[in-house]
Amino acid sequence: MSALRTVRAALAGVACLLLIACGAPDAGPVGDVTDASPEVVASPEVTEVVATAAARSTDARDPEGHVFSINGQSDPNVQVDVLMDTYDVVVIGRVVESLPARWTTPDGLRPTDLYAEMPHPYTIATPYVVELDLPDGLRSLPGAVIPLNGRAKELLGAMGDRIVIAANGGTVGKDSVVDSTESGLLTVGDELLIFASMHRLDDSQAPPEQLLPTESGMGWWASYRYVLGKDGFATINDRTMPTARLAEEILTALSYQ
Repeated sequence: MSALRTVRAALAGVACLLLIACGAPDAGPVGDVTDASPEVVASPEVTEVVATAAARSTDARDPEGHVFSINGQSDPNVQVDVLMDTYDVVVIGRVVESLPARWTTPDGLRPTDLYAEMPHPYTIATPYVVELDLPDGLRSLPGAVIPLNGRAKELLGAMGDRIVIAANGGTVGKDSVVDSTESGLLTVGDELLIFASMHRLDDSQAPPEQLLPTESGMGWWASYRYVLGKDGFATINDRTMPTARLAEEILTALSYQ
């Protein structure tokens, strides 16, 4: 991501999620809440990581586990052209499956020192399988997956009819992350247009290119999303617009890239 794209994202309030800034979280047992502050990421590099389904058991210091809360406010009037210039890929389709939540550590296990490593550089994420599809109002778009830069196009490769989308939040063992922002959990059955990234935008300490590994493929990090209704309208941040107009704005933004 270029410096210009990072600046535009910060000004628009779309590239920053609210998490803990600098240092260990003041987390307590289940029911405690941890607030947050903005972080911005650097330009992407390739990072290979291997996941396992297991999670390190809760240790003697935290027998009850922890709940971390991610609270944030983004630009309610965010524009499509800003989103197109900020994120790495547009994904359109129906959420058909929720995969097991996992830690974002390289081995997929609970961080060794939860107090020092949560929520930076690690958190809990939930991956979803999205079945790619273009509804009628979006059929003018070039496809159900639209890479927005060369690196994203390279990573996507030859796409099938499904893609994995990772969302912040979830529960592993007795530990939970609750994300109330637009990057939070998805709903199986929803048809969405998602702006996604190849890295966690909220975490400047993790490698900037960090697709989430899962058994179903590498997960792209969800950010802003439009919920596509059967009535031909799309909703984002409680604002509704015709899907045909959304397609026009995306095509206009693509013509300037």
